[in-house]
Amino acid sequence: MASAFASSWRPTHLRGPRRFRATATSTVHICTGKVCKKQGSQQVLKFAQDLGLTDVNIQECGCLGNCGNGPNMLLTPEEVTLGHVATPADMADILRWQLDVQLPDKQLKATELRLAGNQLAVEGDLQGAAAKYSQALNLNATGQHMLHSNLSAVYLQLGDKQAALQHAEAAVQHAPHGFHVAYVRLIDALYACGRYSEAAVALQVAVRQDPGFKTVPEYKVIGKALKQAGVRLRV
Repeated sequence: MASAFASSWRPTHLRGPRRFRATATSTVHICTGKVCKKQGSQQVLKFAQDLGLTDVNIQECGCLGNCGNGPNMLLTPEEVTLGHVATPADMADILRWQLDVQLPDKQLKATELRLAGNQLAVEGDLQGAAAKYSQALNLNATGQHMLHSNLSAVYLQLGDKQAALQHAEAAVQHAPHGFHVAYVRLIDALYACGRYSEAAVALQVAVRQDPGFKTVPEYKVIGKALKQAGVRLRV
């Protein structure tokens, strides 16, 4: 996929096209220092991590220097430094051109839509965020648990408790082990619907399936709210 961006980030010390086959040891270190963060590196990092790549490790790192050409990243073990990687599309080009990672177009589009929805939610446009998440969901790409989770949160804020509950249940159904947010959404939706006993059961299931759930920040808040609602907890 040709783009004007390609010539801007290609390292000057590379002569002609060069591609590395991604391996289990391939790591992309993305600078999240003060300057690069202002230039968009945090969004690029989130995009890359959420792709769920199995053959490339995505990590944040400190300043790599050359801040004027940021956001910057380092590929190891190849020791290739790249600059001007400012958007998810730029990151996708890097993965394809440098590491020969095959990225389905619908996966990229779904991820971009979800990130756009996140930004709209932060700005307070909940209806716009829900529309973006729904568009992404219709693509049937991987990561549906995150979309259902986000939709549950948005609909709950919009006052549509039943829609929030439906998407929370779907988030739990699709969530991989360790995605604690799904159960947080489910418990929140059940609590909002006044179904306190069911919320308590969901909490018990979450802890039984993964004791690490007790470490999430919401755990104590949930327990306190349920006790105030008169529910006796057994977790």
